[in-house]
Amino acid sequence: MNISTVLNKSVRHLIPPIKYKPSVWAEKHLVLPDGAAAGQKIKLYSFQREMLDIIEDNRYKKIIYKTSAQIAKTTILNSALFYWMSTDSSNIGIAQSSLAELKQWKSGKIDKTIDAVPVLKDLVTDKNDKTKANNQNQIELRDGNFLYFMTLGSAKALRGKTLKRIILDEISAIDQNTDEGNPIRLAEQRATDFGQEAKILISSTPTFSGDAIDVEYQNSDQREYFCRCPHCEHEHTLKWENVKFEWRKVGRRDLPDSSTARLLCPECHTEITEAQRVRMVACGRWVATNPQVTDTAGFYINRLYSPNSTIQAIAKEFEMAWYEYNYQSFYNTVLGLHYSEFQDELDDLQFEALRDESFDLTHIPDSVLGIVIGCDQQLDRLEALVMGFNESELFVLGYRYFYSPNCEIKGAKAYTDLAVFCQQKFRTVSGRTVPVLKVAVDSGNGRATQTVHSFCQAYKRFEAIKGSSSTNGPLFKSSTSEGRQFYMLNVHQGKNWVLSLLNNALSEKNDAPLKIRFANDLPDDYFDQLTSETLERSGTGFRWKCIPGRRNEALDTLVYSLAMMKLALSKLGTQPFKKLREYKQTTREETVLPVQPPSEIKTNKYSRTNTTLGKSWFGG
Repeated sequence: MNISTVLNKSVRHLIPPIKYKPSVWAEKHLVLPDGAAAGQKIKLYSFQREMLDIIEDNRYKKIIYKTSAQIAKTTILNSALFYWMSTDSSNIGIAQSSLAELKQWKSGKIDKTIDAVPVLKDLVTDKNDKTKANNQNQIELRDGNFLYFMTLGSAKALRGKTLKRIILDEISAIDQNTDEGNPIRLAEQRATDFGQEAKILISSTPTFSGDAIDVEYQNSDQREYFCRCPHCEHEHTLKWENVKFEWRKVGRRDLPDSSTARLLCPECHTEITEAQRVRMVACGRWVATNPQVTDTAGFYINRLYSPNSTIQAIAKEFEMAWYEYNYQSFYNTVLGLHYSEFQDELDDLQFEALRDESFDLTHIPDSVLGIVIGCDQQLDRLEALVMGFNESELFVLGYRYFYSPNCEIKGAKAYTDLAVFCQQKFRTVSGRTVPVLKVAVDSGNGRATQTVHSFCQAYKRFEAIKGSSSTNGPLFKSSTSEGRQFYMLNVHQGKNWVLSLLNNALSEKNDAPLKIRFANDLPDDYFDQLTSETLERSGTGFRWKCIPGRRNEALDTLVYSLAMMKLALSKLGTQPFKKLREYKQTTREETVLPVQPPSEIKTNKYSRTNTTLGKSWFGG
């Protein structure tokens, strides 16, 4: 073999490898890890290219992704991770909001992609080699570097690691005020040794104004994706306000008609077809709207840009959100925008205007067919809400307190007073007796559980209840503990219902399918308590969280009452309101006692009755 042949065979090893842009490298090597197209090469959307390629721009140490769901955000993060593994290996930290989400990301996306892509699989040590550290918490590479998998809720997981690159996902789902500090800042500190060479990717679907991703995006150059109108060439971003549709009548409500939805240019107001939308997105460009920030790039994108969705499909989701009063999910997951149900500083006068002087516990409207009572247990008191209802209206009739030095022990006077109160004869303004169908008493306080269970067992229609941490499932379900029956309540669903009812009361007072009305003599802080919790992102869902310093007993007791109404109606067969109306007719001829004006009524005196509510469902 002559020298020329040797050189020709060796030259390919002497020439440095081609340096591809991250987007080009990703499309050349990576495949989809799951779904119907699993194993096929990935194809990036036009707007994703700059979002990925910027990881090689040394001007930016931090890159922010504020996006809707289902816009392939995870594809960007994974592509960045795999590109770094292949072209410039280092220790990399991957962090999620919760352990469950982290495991799903690692096993469902990262592990599967590594196994399916030879150029990546060759970089990872053998998982069966016991001398190597490959587990749920880390992956060891052949060059000695590691991929570390962490949860942002655990400061311990962040300690002792030096990381050149960090990927943080769903940061809006975490508590930023932990005992050890902000988890995002703690994670960023792991990269301080690398100075400007470090790279930190931060992403999330937003929740409320001022959440973690909002703070990060506001401190970036705030890039938005601009497209040109195919008719007038006006350059603009795609916003929900430019989607127009007709309204249709469903019962007494107006609902969006998603079949009529169309996207209009904000300048010439001409309709943009689906084909035109896809083409204009393909030709769009990113524009920094806050260019004075030069070290942090921020990207905002929503599903209106997605080639895999349609305007009418998105409008259908809005139609369902409108019908269910679940606007937040639509704003967050579809539009990638913050939504604040009560952070919009609703005027207190709006809530106070909901008070109605025409009824209270001693002036119950004749339209009320049944009563339920929800009771919250505190150390020194029981708090009870009385709610009347019919097919189309809920009446919050009154709120009462029953005190004892210690309501965790059996025999506390507060329980006796509560029983007497609940078993009195509640009468309408015409003198008709309204049946108390269910009384719920919270047994969630572990120190009072046995006390509450024993108390409820002694009285017919009294139910021990306990709030569930689950966000799924029915509003209530029967359960047992040590042979005693109680009901587990889905308080998350119940609070969503309260939120919808309040939205109705404020915005669709006369047209709502189910109206809620509030007595005038409810406690002064009643509405402050009713709005004491906000929905905060938790993993891929949302959870209710009490605002620090606020009481929430009024909210809890309303949830308990709503659940008891549903439970009571479920016990009355397929036509519960028909049965209630039939019972109403049987009590119409009762002796009518004169009704005192509100100023003369002493609401702290109640008549003791029998210790049960009778043998029928309606007492007596």
